[in-house]
Amino acid sequence: MSQVRSRSSYATRDLTQGSIPRNLWFLGWPQIVSGAVSAVDEMVDLFWSGFISSRAMASVGVGQTWIMLFNSARMGLDTSARAMVSRAVGAADLPLANHIAYQSILINTGLTLLILGSGIAWADLLWKILGVTDTLSEDGLAYQRLRFLASIFFGANNVCGSLLTAGGDSLTPMKAQLLARGLHIVLTPLFMFGFGPLPGMGILGGPVAHAIGHAAGGIMNFRALIIGSSRLHLRYEGLKVDPELAVRQLRIGAPASVTSAERALSNLVLVGIVAPFGATAIAVYSVTQRLQQLTSFAGQGLAQASGVIVGQSLGARQTQRARATVWWALAYVGGLQVVLCVVMFLFPEAFIFAFSREPEVIEVASQFLRIGVLGILLLGAANVLALAFNTAGDTGVAMWSNLGTLWLIQQPAAVALTGASSRWQPFGLQVLLPEAWNVGFVGVAWAIVIASVVRFLSMFLYFLWGPWWNKQVLVRSAVAGEGRQDPVQAPARS
Repeated sequence: MSQVRSRSSYATRDLTQGSIPRNLWFLGWPQIVSGAVSAVDEMVDLFWSGFISSRAMASVGVGQTWIMLFNSARMGLDTSARAMVSRAVGAADLPLANHIAYQSILINTGLTLLILGSGIAWADLLWKILGVTDTLSEDGLAYQRLRFLASIFFGANNVCGSLLTAGGDSLTPMKAQLLARGLHIVLTPLFMFGFGPLPGMGILGGPVAHAIGHAAGGIMNFRALIIGSSRLHLRYEGLKVDPELAVRQLRIGAPASVTSAERALSNLVLVGIVAPFGATAIAVYSVTQRLQQLTSFAGQGLAQASGVIVGQSLGARQTQRARATVWWALAYVGGLQVVLCVVMFLFPEAFIFAFSREPEVIEVASQFLRIGVLGILLLGAANVLALAFNTAGDTGVAMWSNLGTLWLIQQPAAVALTGASSRWQPFGLQVLLPEAWNVGFVGVAWAIVIASVVRFLSMFLYFLWGPWWNKQVLVRSAVAGEGRQDPVQAPARS
């Protein structure tokens, strides 16, 4: 009976009506739980590899960074699917929402196969690009290849979960994430170090556990779409390829993919800047990046929930409600991030100790983390704005904001503040900067903070001014074939 009540609530609740804060928490708390377990899970391989050596931990960190870069191409399609499905649900066009969901699954499957094939084939080249081949462990390349192979299950789990959430069901994706991440968390140490007759696989045990977990989670999410336990209900007889809709999904999702890719690519560039400082510096950077993910899980969950409500509100022609949802999300996320960042600033060693017991790593990482707290604080608010714009279909704003702040501010600042300018000679020209600017490895942390401040301010100003609520997402009904103008009206300006 409780299962029926839970199903009916998440399958029928109208997020375009009623209290915005209640709807935000109704949709957001399962995503906060999903984000929490995902953030912990993303650090599992790094955590257990720390018991092997700092070289093993650095290998895992570099491998995961490449995986994030390649997977970012697929994540843009998740964004476009959420934008289109949420808009169709808000417009009460469920046949169109189901049709969009089918197209998204087909496109994602094809793209994921391309990604894993490329990642496996180019593994050696990817390491040579960063110049870290001699710094990392021998199993590092095998770890990276296995993680790419496991991305087929990761992609299936995520795309099905995104579709369910866009329709208003965030509970089923939460259960699927708990299953997927829980299996990975439990199985990783068993596969890494061995258990009973099971031989230890070293860092290679992490990708194997990752694949098993996400395969199970993907099956759970896909089953919910097929049996119709949520608002979306996919039927096999409705399966057909719609090239026009597929092109529109790609057009909307491309800027979001670029946004994710450029963030992952910038992390790789930072790894290249950090690499000359040694394996300890790479390990410190990898740990602090994962801690940033850990502290942003609550904000990310509420940001995703607000994005879905924004999309459904725009589909129902309620632009003022969409704007109010963003304000509520900013307030909640800001409060949560302040508490988390204060704790992290006061007790950084407690967070670092979970990954490494080496005194040198703890000392350097604590300093790095204290500097980066402001950037972590603003990251949550910037994510709220970015997801609101993306789900409204205005995916170009976040892309250009990230392009400008990462490549015109963050990376040049990192080069200047770490002394890397002495090693980099663009077009054969030696760049001479004041010696006082060189603060060593922690210059990377300062560069990230500076870029975070500029990124948040640029997107907040656009939120106040920009016509992000007036983007067309649904031009026609792909099911009925009838002309359809996107049901969005710009609010009257005072």
